[in-house]
Amino acid sequence: MSQQTATRPGPPPPPGAEAAAHAGPAPDPRGRGGLLGPLTRGSTPAALARLRVASAVVVLVATVVSAVVLVVGWDANRAAAADTEQLIRAQAIKTDLLRADALATNAFLVGGLESATQRSAYDDALTSVTEGITAASEAQPADQVVLARLNAAVLAYASTMELARANNRQGLPVGGAYLRQASGELRSTALPLTDALVAANAERAESAMDGQHPWLLVLPAALAVALLFLVNRWIAARFRRHVNVGLAVAALVVLGAGVVAVAAAGTRAGDNAVVRGGSYAVVVDGAAARTAANDAKSDESLRLIARGSGQAFEDAWTAAAAEVDDALVVAGNPAVRAQWQAYVDGHAQVVELDAGGSWDDAVELATTTGSDGTTAVFTEFDTAMAQVVSDAADSATGSLRGGTWLLLAAAGLWVALGLLATGAAWRGVSVRMGEYS
Repeated sequence: MSQQTATRPGPPPPPGAEAAAHAGPAPDPRGRGGLLGPLTRGSTPAALARLRVASAVVVLVATVVSAVVLVVGWDANRAAAADTEQLIRAQAIKTDLLRADALATNAFLVGGLESATQRSAYDDALTSVTEGITAASEAQPADQVVLARLNAAVLAYASTMELARANNRQGLPVGGAYLRQASGELRSTALPLTDALVAANAERAESAMDGQHPWLLVLPAALAVALLFLVNRWIAARFRRHVNVGLAVAALVVLGAGVVAVAAAGTRAGDNAVVRGGSYAVVVDGAAARTAANDAKSDESLRLIARGSGQAFEDAWTAAAAEVDDALVVAGNPAVRAQWQAYVDGHAQVVELDAGGSWDDAVELATTTGSDGTTAVFTEFDTAMAQVVSDAADSATGSLRGGTWLLLAAAGLWVALGLLATGAAWRGVSVRMGEYS
């Protein structure tokens, strides 16, 4: 008798198992794009098209941003040079004003015997002030309002000083009152305006010197290279080729352009730092030394004019002399320091004579043009200090303008290489698109 063997059916498949069997292997999560996100979703041809555009755009953006940063740096250095020149004009105006006042007060001590040389020097100083105001107004529109007020203050000073000189020539005591009024108004009205001009232009010049930003050039190049690297990885995973030549060339070109740009901006920033701590500092402190020294010389004469009641002017002399000493730490050299010390020693003799009752001898020592008087040694110091400032000014402005062509050259190179890199990236992805199709 034959026996039939029955086969027991297996358990039913779990829900969804049949559908899962037909769905194939689970997709690689990296296939959804990873860091590239929406750019790689959808079909491979569509993803390649988006990656091609993204690669080209990011390189172009890096090119434009880097070129703009370099051109802005170039313009900043030009502005720094122009602002430094305006600063020099403002300092010269202040120095010439105080020099005129020092000459006028010194000449006042000799009454009607004022020398033609001193009169000519006074006129030249005021002429320099007027010409300086005109030149500064033309060079920097932002200063025009303050310069207009300064011009009015200078005219008022010159008018009052002429009254003082005219009365002094006639031996009238009222001349002294006009002299003190003119000098007082100069310090209360005109000099604060020159100080404002000096401060504003120093701030503009120093801000412009800080206008180089090499680290801003790192970011666009780094982002472009990073994106090109990610695109290359995505393509390599699908086409079994580790390096896409076009993308590799584009990344190397962008990297090279970025290095050149950062080097150019970094070099310019370093040069600006040297200028700021060197010749520019000498310009600022040298001019400060000249203005304070001329202020002190004027105070010396005003002390003697006050005849026994000039302690306030002596205190002002002491403060001005301290400013000169501080400024000469940066702007001085052994020769000008020796000349300044010679004047300081001469002034001490003037004070000693005046305090000892020898007023006439003190006036003689303060007004004589001979080598044994304070006027001669002061003039030597002022002339030498003016040359120091002039040389430093030429060096500062020349350094700020010189070499800036490297920034423009780097910007032009970035544009040329950026366009080359854009083309290389576009072609590199296009080749893969052609292979796929």
